[in-house]
Amino acid sequence: MAATPDYYKTLGVPRTATADEIKKAFRKLARKHHPDAGGDEAKFKEINEAYEVLSDEKKRKIYDQYGTGNPNQIPHGWGGGSVNVDDIFGNGGAGFGSWAEILESIRRGEGAFGTNWDFGNFSGFGGNRGPRPQKGQDMNVTLNVSFDEAFHGAQKRVTVRVPGKSESETLDVKIPAGAVDGGRLRFRGKGGAGQAGGEAGDLLITTRIDPHPYYTRDGADVVMDVPVSIAEAALGASVVVPAPDGTKVRVKIPAGTQAGAKLTIRGKGAPNVKGQGNGDLRIVVKVSVPRTMNEKQRQAMEDFLAATTEEVRSW
Repeated sequence: MAATPDYYKTLGVPRTATADEIKKAFRKLARKHHPDAGGDEAKFKEINEAYEVLSDEKKRKIYDQYGTGNPNQIPHGWGGGSVNVDDIFGNGGAGFGSWAEILESIRRGEGAFGTNWDFGNFSGFGGNRGPRPQKGQDMNVTLNVSFDEAFHGAQKRVTVRVPGKSESETLDVKIPAGAVDGGRLRFRGKGGAGQAGGEAGDLLITTRIDPHPYYTRDGADVVMDVPVSIAEAALGASVVVPAPDGTKVRVKIPAGTQAGAKLTIRGKGAPNVKGQGNGDLRIVVKVSVPRTMNEKQRQAMEDFLAATTEEVRSW
């Protein structure tokens, strides 16, 4: 039998903690470790188990005395063999019989209290209330969308197979304009079925934006590399670039622009999915060096080199 964990240590409270202190500690840890918030599911279950025992006055009393919150796990004779069934369950123990009868029930394979009792679902120690409702499991699905679908918004159809359901379900998913890579859309009650009357889990759809030949996204901003020739970078130029919204934008390249220089066109980025307005179009200048040159180009470059007096290397 696995040892029962230290529930007080799990919640980070002393053994003298009040009910309010226990509740406050549980809420803080639950928010931190909840799977929906990126927490660890196993840790979240440990926290729930500890709170379920320590938040119940009678279960906590049993745990403090015997080291377990489950009456079926109380060893016979703990504390010198003077344990009385009625001491544990009050009047509710009147129908369980003596310890001799309980041990005989265990030897028959019926458990400490016979076959008609399920203490895994026992609550309040005033009667068998049945299992607690549990929310169904959340489902995570990745949905690939094109750059344009994420930029302008789109309507997509997604077919999912939910565990516990015999048939697949097709959903109409609205991709909002300005959707970002890694963004999440939540569909309440479209996940796994709940237990014991609990509500169904949620369906979480994560958007992944396919690569685009020209653009990349940085939140609502759009980043674009713009090639310019050596002459355009040196002398300055006015170039026309295609904006992601489908329009054409004229961009001024200042004389002496260096490779890697960044220029910003305000409001030509993607719609801000969580606010108002659009992001920016950020242009990164890429100076294109010719791999081959004709005779005139070569002569012009040689003339330029001959006319150059400044030192480009400082060492």
